[in-house]
Order: sequence, then structure tokens, then C-alpha cells
Amino acid sequence: MTRFFNILQAWWRAPRRVWRRSFPGRLVSIEVQQGGVFLLLAGLLVWYLAAPSETIAFLLATVAGMVGVAYIWARRLASGLHSRRILQSVAMQVGDELEEQVYLTNQSVFPALWVEFMDRSNLPGYTLSGVRGVGGGGSLSWRAHTICSRRGVFILGPWEVRTGDPFGLFLVRHQMLDRQEILVYPPLAVLPETLVPRRGKLGDHRPLRLPLQADTVDGISVREYTYGDSLRRIHWPTTARKEAPYVKVFEPESVSRIWILPDLDPEAQLGEGEDSTEETIILLAASLAARLLRDRFHVGVFLGGEEPVAALPDRGLSTLWKLLELLAPCHPVAGNNLSRQLAQLRPLLSPRDMVLIVTAAMDEGWVQSLQRLIPFYDRGGAWVLLLDPHSFGGKLQAEDFRMVLANLGVESQIVRRGEIRSMPGVYGELSRWEFMTLGTGRAIARQTPRRAAALFASRDGLR
Repeated sequence: MTRFFNILQAWWRAPRRVWRRSFPGRLVSIEVQQGGVFLLLAGLLVWYLAAPSETIAFLLATVAGMVGVAYIWARRLASGLHSRRILQSVAMQVGDELEEQVYLTNQSVFPALWVEFMDRSNLPGYTLSGVRGVGGGGSLSWRAHTICSRRGVFILGPWEVRTGDPFGLFLVRHQMLDRQEILVYPPLAVLPETLVPRRGKLGDHRPLRLPLQADTVDGISVREYTYGDSLRRIHWPTTARKEAPYVKVFEPESVSRIWILPDLDPEAQLGEGEDSTEETIILLAASLAARLLRDRFHVGVFLGGEEPVAALPDRGLSTLWKLLELLAPCHPVAGNNLSRQLAQLRPLLSPRDMVLIVTAAMDEGWVQSLQRLIPFYDRGGAWVLLLDPHSFGGKLQAEDFRMVLANLGVESQIVRRGEIRSMPGVYGELSRWEFMTLGTGRAIARQTPRRAAALFASRDGLR
């Protein structure tokens, strides 16, 4: 008997679905919310059959009519209520504004007295959850926005819209299955020259030990023709203007490759929020990538772990987007120490590569791994940025550890907390609304958010 009551109680508490339909991108269902009314209806029916009377008939008709009206109301809201959300502007970096326009339309003649939005987006500090109402045949829209405070990959959606009849007998669920991925890039910073690795080159592009210079197809200037120049390189517009032969000068091939290795060992991280070693490491890695790519180096990023991820060294603006996408969702992973990352990186290195390490680990174990990694280098094959643990609340100091690296001939620089600050609007103007008032009293938008469609198109065009 106890088991029977437990089963009955479990069924009573479970969603009692009486209607369900599937549409593209959404599921709609109607559930019984007040089951006691149906028990009352069944009891009145049995009572009327056992002892018919006008009073019982009136009560039975009243309850049955209420249930019927409630169900018809719920069915109309199930088929006539529609909602959608359109991404108006999208975040590109920490500090940008994300904006959505939300639309709610009721095509039924019955009003939706209450409509509850339940948003399952995981973007920090952002949700559409709330309660609104819309009349029969009416519609409404509103703007939802937030300032993105964290880097990473986030999901907008799915979300659920709930409503029901005015008696509260039936619950109508509109489950919207659409999801949209949002990538918030890490911020960038202007780095002092002391933190940028130096390397001997011919001009700006060729290491001194490279015997021959290779040219790309990118012309950068012109010069006077000299004996031995190929006639295919003559620049005819300049030749006609100067009335003397001139040839095109092509950009030399950059054979210097730099691997950026951010150390995200959880055992070495200190601090919280923007002032933590984790966020400082990502800020430095992203900023170094942008700076070195601007200097026409081939730059790549390596992230070790159970499944190592590498972006092979390349150059150009499209490479920056790729590297930032790789760095945006990075977080410390247990067991991913720097010694292991250096061992995983070794098969990808060539004698012309430089390894740029950003770490807060003061462990001589990874120094030994680095020493085994670069015996064939000219000792300029490694550059280390040390985050001073003491400035982040730790006990160790980076000065002593820097001497260990110096004894190996490895250059290093110390970065303390607060020395590197991110710049807003590095990828463009911050996408926020700004207004100004004219002399006539009219207000106009001086700056508007970047539109999502245009932004996605421009970013894809760079790839």
C-alpha cells in the first residue's frame, strides 16, 4: 500500500503533459498545473450520478466550463504566442557591450496575462529572465544589454517562455532550442619595449645566420634599376614618371618564428580577477601576439595538456584573430605544468624558432626542461616573462629565479602586478550607445554598437 501511494505521489508531482507539438527550433507543450480541479470534477460527476440534484449539476457544469475555457485559452496561447531574440551587437573584447532585441507577439484573441522568460544563457551578468504581459493580438519588444566583463566562449540560449490561463489550471511551455555562440576576446595592452623579445636580423626580417634572402609577392617600395635586376620587376608607372627604369622591391620573407607559451598550471596561479596571474598571463600573451605580428614575425601559440592545442606560426591580421580565439577560453588545467608543456612543444620546434614563455612558476624543474629543449639554439632561442609571485600575494620573489635563467644564458624580464593594464577599444571603438544634443534640442546617436551581422562578416573576411 505504501508503495502504491509513493507511485501515485510521484505521478502527481511529475509534469502531467496533455498536449505537445514540435516546431522548427521550438517545442510547445501544455501541462496540467492544478490537478485537484480534475479530482473535484470527477467527484462531482460521481456525486451527480449517485444522487442527481440541481445544485450538484450547477457545480458540475461550472467546474467543467471553467476547465473547458482554461484549456481552450491555453491551446490558443500555445499556437498563437511567439517570441524571438535578435542579436543586435556582439562583444569583441572585454568591456564591449552586447545587445539583443527581444520580441513577443500574441496572435491569439486571448490575452497572455503573464509571460515568464527563463533564460539559460551562461554569459556572466546577463539574462532575459523576467515576467511580462501582452494583450490579445498585441506585441511588444524590449532591449536587453550588458557589458562583457570576462573573456571566453559563451552561449546565448536556449530559453523558455511560460504562460497559462487566468485560472492557473494549465501551464503552456514554449521551449526555444536556438543557441548562439559568443566569443569575447581577451583585452590587449601596450607593452613596454623591455618586454618585447629582441633578435638579430637583417633589416627587419631575416636572421643574420640565414645565407640567402627569400622574397614574398608583397611589394613594399621601388628603387632604381641596377645591373642584374629581372625585367619582370620593372615598375612601369614609376619608370614613366621618373623617366628612368625603376624596379619593385618585395617584402623579404620573415623566417623568424616565435612560439608563445602561456603557462596555465593551476599550482602556479595567484590572485583573483583581473589582477590574478592567470588573467595577466593571457593579457601578456595576447598583447605580445599582436605586437609581434605587427612587427611582421610569424607567431604561433601552444597550449599543452591532455590534448595539446597549437596554432602554427603565421603572420597577418587573420593570424591575430586565430590566436585570440585560442587564448580567449583558456583556463588552468590540473596537471598541465610547464615542464610537460615544453616536452610537448619540442617536436614542433625548428632551430630558427624562438620560445616565448609567460609564467609565474618559480620551479627549477621546468628550467631543466628548457635547458634540454634549446641545446641547439644560439641561446637566443628562449625569452621568459616572469610574473613576480610576491607582488601577487605569494611568498617567492622573481629576482632570485631570474638569476637562475641568466646563468643559462636565457633572457628574462619581470612583470609585477598592476604594471600591465588593458586598453579599451583596441579592436575598434567600444560598442556602446553614446548620444549628443544638438542646438535645436534634438538628440542624435554619436556612437552606435557594432552590428552583429556586419561584424561577423568582416571577421570571416579576414580569415
